Amino acid sequence: MPPNRQQKKIDLVQYRITPYFLIVLFSFAIMWVRIFMLDWAWWQHLLSFFSQSAALIMIWHLIRWLNDRLERVIPFENGPLQRVFIQVMIVLFLLSPIIALLFTYARPYMPSFVNKQVIALLIMMFVVVIILFNFSFYAGYFFKNWQQSVEERARLEVQAAGLEREKMNLQYHQLRNQVNPHYLFNTLSSLDGLIQTHPELASEFVRHMSKVYRYVLQHHESEVVSVDEELEFIHHYLELLKVRYQRGLSVQCSVSKPASEKGIVMVTLQMLIDNAIKHNITQPDQPLNIVIRDEGEYMVVHNNKQLRRQIETSNGQGLAQLQQLYTFLTDRPLMVEEGPEYFRIKLPLIEI
Repeated sequence: MPPNRQQKKIDLVQYRITPYFLIVLFSFAIMWVRIFMLDWAWWQHLLSFFSQSAALIMIWHLIRWLNDRLERVIPFENGPLQRVFIQVMIVLFLLSPIIALLFTYARPYMPSFVNKQVIALLIMMFVVVIILFNFSFYAGYFFKNWQQSVEERARLEVQAAGLEREKMNLQYHQLRNQVNPHYLFNTLSSLDGLIQTHPELASEFVRHMSKVYRYVLQHHESEVVSVDEELEFIHHYLELLKVRYQRGLSVQCSVSKPASEKGIVMVTLQMLIDNAIKHNITQPDQPLNIVIRDEGEYMVVHNNKQLRRQIETSNGQGLAQLQQLYTFLTDRPLMVEEGPEYFRIKLPLIEI
């Protein structure tokens, strides 16, 4: 149901139907009291019930009419208690003559036990009912303001979450774009060396390089891609890395068919591989071993830890931004596990 229609339905129940229901319920309770106190015929009790209900409904309509008029002159915002007091006094002033005439003409027909004390008690009950009727608008005013404040707070929270996600997407794309120039410089340097020494290998290098950039261009607007597409991209990317690091880098991929059909944030695996290379030694006698595999609902990127003494300049925000981005895409968190000899990232797989 649309929000506006749902709100109208709530207002209909709260401000239109509920008062009549409470009036009828109150009149019914008073009728039961009369049944035990007065030896009337059933039709007299029934007639009294309908008469009392009709009178209270007329009073309610009078108070509601007066409330609408006073809202234009003395709105609740200018002083709720003052407004209710004025409204109660006006209602009592308008109804007092009617009640006085009613008691005057009905006095001869009242039961013998209805003395001055009972009449005073009935008048007091009448005043209490009038006050309660008027205070219902007072309560409705505060309830409506509370409801609006809750809705406004919820709207602002949703808006803030949307802005936060846009911010994270922007930071993610900026991070991704920062990786590409650095990666391009290294690949072109490697390509220059291959052209002079291994022309045939240079041709294959260019083929893999074109596949990498085709993937980036084809999905530059994408946030999530299939694991299968990402792994195909990583295959070409690793072929380029092998030229530079040779036996100093070993990457093994073992992903099941169901996991390959799930989704992953684009170039996440490339970022994590680059991050592992940036922080660890990659030498033939100390190879960096990276394992990519699926584990339940997660994609795991595991590498042995052999930290460099000096690490390339980094703001350290890439992984944190990736973690926050995943919070908008799935309920499962991106997890980081670290031990003395290993570093592991667990990426939640996304349904696509």
